[in-house]
Amino acid sequence: MVRLTLPKPKGQARREPAEDAVDAAAAEPKPPPPLPLFFMLSHLEDDGLIRLDGVKLAVMEVMGLELDEPKLGAFAGSLNAVDFPVQLLVRQHPPVLQDLRVRLTEAQPEDLPQQTRDAADSLGRLLTTLETREGILDRRFYAVCEHSRADELRALLVRAGLGVFPLNGNSLKLLVLACALGGSPQERDEGEELSVEVNRRDIRIGERLVRSLHLGKWPRSLAPGFLQGLMAAGAPMDLSVHLGAIPTEQAARTLEWQKVRFESAQSLSFKRGRSMSPEAEIALEDVSRLRDEVQRGRERLFHASLSVTLHADDQDTLKDLTQRARAHFAATLGKLDNLAFRQREGLLSALPLGLNAVAVWRTLDTSSLARLFPFSPPDLDTRSGTLYGIDLRACAPIVYDPFDGTHLNANTAVLARSGSGKSFATKLGVLRGLCRGVRAYIIDPEGEYTDMARAAGGRVLSPGVPGQGMNPFVIDRGDSEELLQRIGSLRRLIEVMVGERLSAERRSSLDHALAGYYSERRERTGFRDFYAYLEGETPEIAHLLRPFATGSLRDLLSDEGDDLLAREALVTVFDLHLLEPELRPAAAMVCTETVWAAAAQDPRPRLLVVDEVWSIMQHPEGAAFMVSMAKRARKHRLGLQFITQDVQDLLSEDSSRAITGHSGRALLQNAAFKLLLQQDAAAVSTVGEAFDLPEELQRWLLSCPRGDGLLLARGQRFPVRIEATPEETEVIEWRPGPRH
Repeated sequence: MVRLTLPKPKGQARREPAEDAVDAAAAEPKPPPPLPLFFMLSHLEDDGLIRLDGVKLAVMEVMGLELDEPKLGAFAGSLNAVDFPVQLLVRQHPPVLQDLRVRLTEAQPEDLPQQTRDAADSLGRLLTTLETREGILDRRFYAVCEHSRADELRALLVRAGLGVFPLNGNSLKLLVLACALGGSPQERDEGEELSVEVNRRDIRIGERLVRSLHLGKWPRSLAPGFLQGLMAAGAPMDLSVHLGAIPTEQAARTLEWQKVRFESAQSLSFKRGRSMSPEAEIALEDVSRLRDEVQRGRERLFHASLSVTLHADDQDTLKDLTQRARAHFAATLGKLDNLAFRQREGLLSALPLGLNAVAVWRTLDTSSLARLFPFSPPDLDTRSGTLYGIDLRACAPIVYDPFDGTHLNANTAVLARSGSGKSFATKLGVLRGLCRGVRAYIIDPEGEYTDMARAAGGRVLSPGVPGQGMNPFVIDRGDSEELLQRIGSLRRLIEVMVGERLSAERRSSLDHALAGYYSERRERTGFRDFYAYLEGETPEIAHLLRPFATGSLRDLLSDEGDDLLAREALVTVFDLHLLEPELRPAAAMVCTETVWAAAAQDPRPRLLVVDEVWSIMQHPEGAAFMVSMAKRARKHRLGLQFITQDVQDLLSEDSSRAITGHSGRALLQNAAFKLLLQQDAAAVSTVGEAFDLPEELQRWLLSCPRGDGLLLARGQRFPVRIEATPEETEVIEWRPGPRH
């Protein structure tokens, strides 16, 4: 038995030879070496780990990238500049989501209704299920080199477009323990005792089995994404690539010698009246081409080694994982060696030690090595925020917090055809957000969200119904910049309310009236107060607004000041389905402007959902208003989520349409997250062009199941599946009254 510890170097007192002899005579059979010694570790320092041979190593976590030809070219260029040994490590193991569950529980508001609290608790159970669900993995990428070359390696990886973050302190310690014992990095009991048993074909560490394999026969050619196919098998594994550059002079001499040898064999065959075998002709072509590329500096040669370490709980599972790994390489005429009686060396090669203990190498050129690209696919699992879905490609949970400040903004665009699940996905996001304290406001033109809001303990307001009017005319006059921006928003709102674009003269008069009205200090402002002011200053504009003051729309606007904040609910739905369709854009802008006024007074995480945003965007002033709000929402910690099934209209660049300045695309550019669900065949080409989607993704969006889609975030594409618990579905699809 050995203890789970990482010892610090300690000085040893000098002992006399006689004392050593007595101790040796009375000694029991030698116990297993301390665990770090078994794994060739001396000790850890805050910024690196020390091997037993005294070499200090730096370990850096690398963020994944989506694989394409430009990234392969950039990575190959970085490899050409590497002239020191480097280890590239990929770790994938079942995720540990305990900390996320704890944070979600701590963030729950105390005033959650019981049904909503049950839904929040069910999310915790779903996270627990994901930890043990087959195929759900936590994948991380690392680069290891000698500490003295860490800055150089980091610069090269950054030049290739990769995000690199050095590990130190507790993060480094947890990684080392996770690599040694298997599983994801997590806190462990350092007093825990573990047994280590080295067998012929595996190693038992505690209760887990580990088997190391080595790629003895490489495929003749490597296709891009070669390693991604292996990792997609869903097996818990550590995959390590060791590489060391061969000096250019030595590589050129070696290739020249091989070329001469092949040419001599060819000449000898011709003299004997024979022709070269096809294999020999191909080898001669490869050597000639590679020699020319090396001499021109376009390629380099590397010593390369690839090791795979599999983790399992029992022999049957380990056997199955081994067969899957071998089948992947056999499909490309490669072969994994068993490493019989050399399991410790294989395991050491897969640890972040920069050590190829197997000591078997294969010579590869830069292009072939670049195709390994062990930094893909990316995932969006920040372990902060809440669960948004399952990444279908990386087989990992998608977890992020749009309000944590690490994203461009908290805005989300949802584009989908009717019936693709966009309302369900939106409701689920709202529900999980309010369960951790994110207040939500929803502009609902068809009454789709009212039942969910009532089930979640929210409220439903119907603008236009007496007593439920909105007041967007409250402005904090203490902030001059905010005052200027809000006056512009109110001017655009009034233009949408009157249903036409005002002439330059009237726009000037309206702007003058707004500036003059808010320049006076008023204890309370409302629409009727403003209307009375307009009647005295600009009667012609007041005449256009008469329906909102004394006509059929007099209940749409109110003089109540901060009603939304005074009685702020978990979720507020503005139900517009009672209004005529031509009046909904104005009502939606009134509600949106009112929420903006509330957010300006009390910045905190809030979500504003605008369903069928095209109804606003089809008016030039409404489009300008939405784009302006999307740009400024982050200032008040407001996340704007807009939804539309009129994708073709939103992305159209037809200048004859009412929307001007390509405002639809501008709105999308100011959304850090885009969710594309199933698309219509008539619009998929427009979507593909707008988001630079390859043809295979466009075809997938045409036929993907309901609830599946493509999430665009951080410059990457994540195929996602929206998954809800039965308790969450009950809240989302809740209907009042008896069930039938």
